[in-house]
Amino acid sequence: MNKEKEHNDFEALCAGYVLDALSDEEVKEFENMLKNASPEQRDLLAKMERVRDEFPLMTEPVAPSASVEEKLFADLASRKKPLGSTQGSDDKVAGRIIPLWAYKAAAALFLIGSLTLAWMNADLTDRVSEQEAVITELQSEMERQDRLLDVLAAREVKLVMMGGLDPSPDGYGKILWDPENRQAVLQLANLPAPDENRDYQLWLIKDGENPISAGVFNFDQSANDLFFQVENLEEPSPVSNAFAVTLEPKGGVPQPTGDMFLLGQ
Repeated sequence: MNKEKEHNDFEALCAGYVLDALSDEEVKEFENMLKNASPEQRDLLAKMERVRDEFPLMTEPVAPSASVEEKLFADLASRKKPLGSTQGSDDKVAGRIIPLWAYKAAAALFLIGSLTLAWMNADLTDRVSEQEAVITELQSEMERQDRLLDVLAAREVKLVMMGGLDPSPDGYGKILWDPENRQAVLQLANLPAPDENRDYQLWLIKDGENPISAGVFNFDQSANDLFFQVENLEEPSPVSNAFAVTLEPKGGVPQPTGDMFLLGQ
């Protein structure tokens, strides 16, 4: 038996083996093949067994009509041996009732079923991923709304508008600032996304003194609804307070070194 024929016979007998439709002789033949089966052939057997177990779940159960049910039970009662029996002297005859081409057809159906299940699983995975992305986006939106509400609920809220400077004249920013609780919400808009080695850094400038870092921020693309939470802000000066945004090395720096993109007082 050449390798190609042996491979085809394995696939054909594999379907009958999984369906428990082989004669004793064919079972022995297949199990001998299985001893020397390749990993690919063993994987084929596992897939067929999985498809066999999952086929009932792929469709809704349908009750047979009364006439079909009556005929089926009458046919079973008329047999001396149950379907698929491999005992007694009729082994070879029973085993040859299903020709090899029928096993090959069954193998093809198993493979089609396997592909169908794989497609269904992939489609379900895609749908779950889409739902998870929507849930994540909604959670982020809820967190942003909660932060805004926390700031807006403060006894005293200051709004600081920041205008764009030369590096990005169309850019702008807003800060909703709760000085009592030292927290704020920062909105950035129309700023170019920083490269992988840079971050935007927010600065608080009190009375024209040295800037105080208020956090670093990063994003993948420019937008009008980029909101960031700012915590542990310095207490404001009773004289003057200004905010600025500069582009700095990744992680931020103690004092501004890069271009200033936004400024507001």
